[in-house]
This record gives sequence, C-alpha cells and structure tokens, in this order.
Amino acid sequence: MTISARTRVVVLLTSVALALALLLAVGVAAWADGPVSAAEPPTFLTHTVRTGDTLWDLASVHAPQGSDLRDFVLDLKWVNDLESSALRPGQVLLIPVP
Repeated sequence: MTISARTRVVVLLTSVALALALLLAVGVAAWADGPVSAAEPPTFLTHTVRTGDTLWDLASVHAPQGSDLRDFVLDLKWVNDLESSALRPGQVLLIPVP
C-alpha cells in the first residue's frame, strides 16, 4: 500500500495546524496570567555615620528579622559602593528598606 502525495500533504498540513494551535493555546494561557509588572523601585533610608558606627551595627538595626547579617552588610557595601567596611563620621549611607 502506497501513500499518495496528496495524503502526505494533508498529514503535513494537519500536523502544522495542530502545532500552531498548541503554540497559540500556550501563548493565550501565559497571557491570561496577566502581564509581568515591573518591580517596585527599592526604598532607602539615609544614615549619617557617627563616630563608632560600624556596618555590622547598622545591619543589626536595619536588616529584616531572621536574615543573615553578613548578607545585609554585603548589601550595604554594594549599595553604597564601599570597597571596605571602614566608615568615617559624616559619611551618608543608603540603607535598603525591605
């Protein structure tokens, strides 16, 4: 039994139509979940460094409860573009607020 060229074309076109319908269904399902909203911009407090202040002390006051203070110290260094943990009085730091 041989399959005619017409049958092959019909099977091919049917397969393509089914694949496109599946892609369309996936796209509609993803769209129905709603658009991805932009993240809200971060909020910061400012802190003017006083004699004796350390990043660790600031982290212990401002870090979210239960978070690792080491991570918050690293966040403070990153946000304020600090190369070391040394602070100087009068320096103004941004402190991220969760």
